[in-house]
Amino acid sequence: MPEREPSIRSLRERKGNPDAIVFVHGFTGDGLRTWDDLSGQITKDGALDPWDCWTLTYATSWLPDITGIWAADADLSILALHLRAHVNLGALSDYQSLVLIAHSMGGLVVQKALVDDDKLAGRTSAVILFGTPSGGLVKARSIFFWKRQLADMAKSGPFITDLRAAWQKRFGGKTPFTFLAVAGERDQFVPPESSIKPFPDDQQAVVSGNHTGMLAPGSNDTEALALIARQIAVGNPGSALGDPTARAIERGDFRKVVADLYPGREQLDKKALVRLAIALDALGRRDEAYEMLAQRADLDSDALGTMAGRLKRKWLLSRRQADGDAAMAHYAKGHELATAAKNLPQVYYHGINLAFLEFVFRGDRSAARQRAQAVLDACKDSQAEGSADAWLRPTVGEANLLLGQEKAAFEAYLPFIAASKGDPWMPNSTYLNARAIAKEYGDRDLARRLGEAFGDANP
Repeated sequence: MPEREPSIRSLRERKGNPDAIVFVHGFTGDGLRTWDDLSGQITKDGALDPWDCWTLTYATSWLPDITGIWAADADLSILALHLRAHVNLGALSDYQSLVLIAHSMGGLVVQKALVDDDKLAGRTSAVILFGTPSGGLVKARSIFFWKRQLADMAKSGPFITDLRAAWQKRFGGKTPFTFLAVAGERDQFVPPESSIKPFPDDQQAVVSGNHTGMLAPGSNDTEALALIARQIAVGNPGSALGDPTARAIERGDFRKVVADLYPGREQLDKKALVRLAIALDALGRRDEAYEMLAQRADLDSDALGTMAGRLKRKWLLSRRQADGDAAMAHYAKGHELATAAKNLPQVYYHGINLAFLEFVFRGDRSAARQRAQAVLDACKDSQAEGSADAWLRPTVGEANLLLGQEKAAFEAYLPFIAASKGDPWMPNSTYLNARAIAKEYGDRDLARRLGEAFGDANP
């Protein structure tokens, strides 16, 4: 049998050091893989050199909990006790000051430990939560019965309800440690309504990236690393951390974004210009947003994809007609630009999103299948050019699923899933779309087989 990962592991430890950073992973993660990029950068950062670094690992998977027969993953209250044991009695007991950095579900474990343990709260100097569903997840409710960790994340479930009440009673808006809740700008699994909205404005931050990508400093301009360093080493208030423009967008303060960015729009970088376009579009100035983007030679269809993806995620959560319509408009414009530029990966990216929305949002199977066939043609052309795009296989899978070609869909999905081990974001994102398509078909057998392929025991 392979050696089991220890529940607490030192990444950097010096005898007698009074200060330590403790990383806590989330659902289906582990102490090393989740934090590989970020912890490596932290241990090299001079400003954070005084801090020892540890990671906490616990059992978590998609496998169903069958208590009394097989082993079951612990619920979040037990995991909070697990963390407290290491802090009070185990390897972390000699540290005088702790920084707790958690991702996703791990942030709920940290919050539960803090509200239950005055001693831990008193020894904690900073808490930073990345993509934590502090307000709960709506999607957890449909599968709560087979996985206790998912049940604990369900919005309006007893764990989330009790935790929010206990946090408010214990800390309110004045924690004895510096506290920051961080949202990923492109996080489609834990929306800002759950990750940052439960906390005061000065305890919120937004960084680039999706649910896992926000933890990879190399891919998002070291935002997460800089945020941690400033929060720990300097102790700046949360309102000065992260990207204030991104925070304003997530709070819906579009007029402030326009007021801040519009006067200097000719000098904005690509990221800021896209955010300005999002704000203009939200205020009913879509044509102006498109015209502004079109005037910049360094902006292509990817900018429209960023805008469209945000609105698609909003529609999947709220099912507001306006969000779905706007997402389709942006994807259509992006597809037009990508086609003109002969950018095949962008052609099939926008095309498959249009096909998905035609099928699931508009319910037009004929239009969806026409687009899906065009997407397959673009994928074949891209393959012929030797494309190494990681999204090509799942795009082929989804297009075939929309066309009713289930065998071909699974032939594309399975090697993609196998190649994505260790990075759950891409297969999880792909599975959400596939599951929605199966639901629209009303095909329970297809949903079951997709669940087996993607590791969902009860789709």
